[in-house]
Amino acid sequence: MLDIGIDDSIKQQCIQSRDLYKEATKRRKRIKKELESRILPSSMQGNAYGSELEQEQIELLEHWVDELDLFEARVNRFQEALYEQYSELIAHGNRSDGNNIISTLQQLRECVWGDRIDDDDSIFAHLLQFREDIKAVESQLIAANAAYEGLASLTVPESAAVSLEKVRKLLYTISADDTGPMFEKVERTHELLNIVEESLNDCARSIDGGADSIISTLENAVCTGVSMEEVDGLVADWNALARKHGISPYALPTCHTSLRHEIDGNVEALKLLPEAEEDERVALEDYTQSCKALSSAREIVASNLSRSVTELLPSLGLECTLHVQLTQRPGGFDDPYCGPETLGVDVVDLLLFHNEANGGANESKRGGNIEHVGSSGEKSRVLLAIETCLPGSIGATCNNCSAEYTQNGNNPNPISIVYDEIDAHVGGRAAVTIAKLLADQSSGEASQAWNQIIAITHSASVAAIADRHIVIERGSTSGSTSPAVRASVVNGSSRRKEIARMASGDLAVGEAEMFADALIRDALLHRDA
Repeated sequence: MLDIGIDDSIKQQCIQSRDLYKEATKRRKRIKKELESRILPSSMQGNAYGSELEQEQIELLEHWVDELDLFEARVNRFQEALYEQYSELIAHGNRSDGNNIISTLQQLRECVWGDRIDDDDSIFAHLLQFREDIKAVESQLIAANAAYEGLASLTVPESAAVSLEKVRKLLYTISADDTGPMFEKVERTHELLNIVEESLNDCARSIDGGADSIISTLENAVCTGVSMEEVDGLVADWNALARKHGISPYALPTCHTSLRHEIDGNVEALKLLPEAEEDERVALEDYTQSCKALSSAREIVASNLSRSVTELLPSLGLECTLHVQLTQRPGGFDDPYCGPETLGVDVVDLLLFHNEANGGANESKRGGNIEHVGSSGEKSRVLLAIETCLPGSIGATCNNCSAEYTQNGNNPNPISIVYDEIDAHVGGRAAVTIAKLLADQSSGEASQAWNQIIAITHSASVAAIADRHIVIERGSTSGSTSPAVRASVVNGSSRRKEIARMASGDLAVGEAEMFADALIRDALLHRDA
């Protein structure tokens, strides 16, 4: 609100220094995060940032990097072999839906050695998952073979096929005759056994009887182009290298990248961090000085606004004193606020004190923050007085009229303000003053922005000066229990009669209309002035 009365150059300087400070802080944090994210062997983690590496340590680094380069190439070859098999599995109609191996292969395909990702999404994690998936399918394959043997094998004593043959032999011993009721019953049972045998054969073929059988599907799933021994060997060597460097196996690729940076002399962050910290310190000093300059300018505007508003309030029917108080946000100038909502470190409070006469020269004052001690009418009149003394201050509190918006010379956008019975409990002279100030605010000449002012009033003076007069009436309609509200625009003689009614009710109608004509003429003269 106060910034509308401050020179644009002061605000622009504060905005620019704030943005530079935010950029410097962001750069320093980024470099520091890069340093903290380095994963080095435990034997190197005690080295201070920026320390020179001894020749012996450089040679050791070169050995480590060469060793990890070879292991990276081995992992890449392993991935390439899986990629080829993955493409073949897809070509043969397999899909990742419901197939854990295909899904894991797809994730392995997307992993890149050295990427900084979570442990759960690293190459090593997917490699372990791939090994578990293969073991799970192999267990399923063993179970499928056992199921086939238990169903269709003729060499397994407990199989369904062997049991079926035993039943047939037993049936042959029941009836030796080729005719008779018993023979027919035995034959019927043999026919049912034939049906059972056909079903058993269908079940057996479903388990192991073609490309679409269970066993064939499982065998295709474990045909990934690499042996289980190769996977186990890769995991074992991976763990051995991680133990050698004293780090988690999940972090081995990132450690490799960090070692490369060390040996290549490419740790620019070690040199850039002190520079970034110094830039941030200088930017903070500049922003602090800009905030102090802005606060000093605000103190002047606040003092002048307090005095001018206090002088104007009696003419608005308020025997009060307004004090515009500035306090600092938490952090103050040591840690100035950098958010987008407001500029600088200041918080503005409007303190309203009601003057109480003690019958002598001295007066006592009671009051406090206007939000707590002011009535709605008092708040509206104080707001009108502030806008009168500091044109554009209300618009400056809107987001589209912020310092960033106006720094390039943009005029503030029009705003709409609703005053609800701003003239309540005031005398005629104060009502006239309020009416003229509302008209001035509506024209926007002082603030260089046209404003839409809506005043809800019972004052004839305020109604007479308005550009448009809308009458709101409440009544009742036949057959309805709720009151009816009607709004109508009045012009010409209708408006004169309405203003007269507002001034005197139903008393002295003729004189009241003459008074209404005088109010309307005075309003036109004020607007044309």
